[in-house]
Amino acid sequence: MNTQRIEEKFNEIYDKTYHQCVVYVISKCNHTSVIPDIIQETYIALYRILKDKGIDYLKNPEAYVIRIAKSKIYQHYSLKEKVKRIIPLFDINKEDEEYNHADTDIEQYENEIEMAIENKELLSDIWSFLQTKPQKVQKVFYLFYYAELSIPEIAKLLHLNQSTIKNYIYRTTHEIRKKFGKDG
Repeated sequence: MNTQRIEEKFNEIYDKTYHQCVVYVISKCNHTSVIPDIIQETYIALYRILKDKGIDYLKNPEAYVIRIAKSKIYQHYSLKEKVKRIIPLFDINKEDEEYNHADTDIEQYENEIEMAIENKELLSDIWSFLQTKPQKVQKVFYLFYYAELSIPEIAKLLHLNQSTIKNYIYRTTHEIRKKFGKDG
């Protein structure tokens, strides 16, 4: 099969389904640190399916991507439970530095790199602070700021009152500003 056609179809499906997939994974995961891995595994599986079965195999790509994500979430949590029984001190809260890479050209953009490093450090500090919050607060922040869902959408998705969602956002935002400054 033509690799270029597979990549084009994959990119088309990815662009069409990514937001919905992220929202689904966020709403179903118990811990926000596993979200990037599950999303990545979902789209790797999609690519393999397109490569093995062909680009015309999927009749409803949106539903298929969610089905893959659901399967990856199930696999993750069933594996996690198995590992917990084997290793009692299994810790899912280890900080993952691999998601914080800067993509800039050092020679051409020295000033921008300096600012990017400062922003990266600040964002890393803010994310570390957010990880001390309960999972519901982390999910709300992820859905509100990353997935750009509205407060009513988040409330419906997480089965919480809108006032609770607003409270999580405003209280935690206030704490972040107080701890990291107004620009944080």
